[in-house]
Amino acid sequence: MADHQYIKYGGMRFFRNAEPEEINRYVRELPQKERESLAMVVRKLEEAGLISLDENDMVTIDDEMQNWQEPNA
Repeated sequence: MADHQYIKYGGMRFFRNAEPEEINRYVRELPQKERESLAMVVRKLEEAGLISLDENDMVTIDDEMQNWQEPNA
């Protein structure tokens, strides 16, 4: 498995705890409503233990995008 990856458009580093095929299968099986938001999918993957987020390694985005960001829990 890769050491780490970044969530595209989210700017947060994560570590895979499962193979990509298992992660993809889990996401495909989520209800449609839970797949509409990247933030929700990431939360579900973390809750299921399939990924681990590195909250100390985040990339910020432009200030004009602040209104559309979802705050960290």
